[in-house]
Order: sequence, then C-alpha cells, then structure tokens
Amino acid sequence: MTIHTSPLIIPPLNANDDEARVRVGTTVALDDGGSATYVEAGSEIAQYSAVAIRVDQSVVGLTTAAVADGTGSTKQVGFAQTSIASGNYGWVQTSGRPVVNLAANCADKVILFTTSTAGVLDDATVSASLVAGVVSKTTISNATAITVLVPHGAYIHPFVNPA
Repeated sequence: MTIHTSPLIIPPLNANDDEARVRVGTTVALDDGGSATYVEAGSEIAQYSAVAIRVDQSVVGLTTAAVADGTGSTKQVGFAQTSIASGNYGWVQTSGRPVVNLAANCADKVILFTTSTAGVLDDATVSASLVAGVVSKTTISNATAITVLVPHGAYIHPFVNPA
C-alpha cells in the first residue's frame, strides 16, 4: 500500500468519505515518487479503475465516451486504489506506480488507450484517446489489475493511427 509523505494530517488514502475532509483538489506526495489528488466521485468508482478527472476535481470511470463529450473538461487521468461511492470523496493516484485494470491480452511497455468499459485501459488502438505516458510493466493474458508506470502530468491525448 502506498503511503502519503505529506506532513499534513489528512484522510487516509483508502478514504471513502461522505463529506469532504480536506479541500477537493488537494494533492499529496507518495512514497513511490508519485502523487494523489482528493476528489469527489461523480459516479461509483471501482477499485483499480482508471478515472477521468474533470476540471471541478470530480471523477468518473475513464471511457472513450467520457473524454469525447465535447466539453474539453476531461483530460487529466487518475487511478482509484480503493473504491469510492458515488457522491463520496477519496484519493486517486495521479502519478507513480498505481495498480489499474487492463483488458485481456495487454502487452507490456506499449502505449495504452481508453476503452468503452469504464475504468479499463487497453493496448488496442480502438479509440482516439491515448493515455499519454502510461505503460504497463507486465504482459497479461486475462483481464486483470496490474501495476503501471504513470509520469507526472499524464493526460488524455488525441491519437491518429498512422496505419
């Protein structure tokens, strides 16, 4: 379990609070070199889901549709390391080495994309939504949650397949 290294007294990283205990958008440093942001869940968020962080710091499960809503309000990504009930508050990891749900037959060390399944990333170029900089460390055959590498500033980037 990743721990926070901030000197602030804050809710634990597994928080699922029905009211905000710190300001939404608060970011803390983590012991894996990454960071986490305190957010409000705009829908039910399952553990290890990739999430779309909106400009108001609310989150929804990351899907191709969520980033193609036309508002431009969903570009930042995060990764829920614990479940967060809809309307509740909690932390999502925004960089470092979080665990995330990947689709079946996902290769390691390749670029990842959004899918139509909320919270699941894949290496198949089925969408125009590249999750820039995020790569898995392990090749998998079954859909599962594994550790990925996430740089500071990971975001959704339009992608055109040159093929």
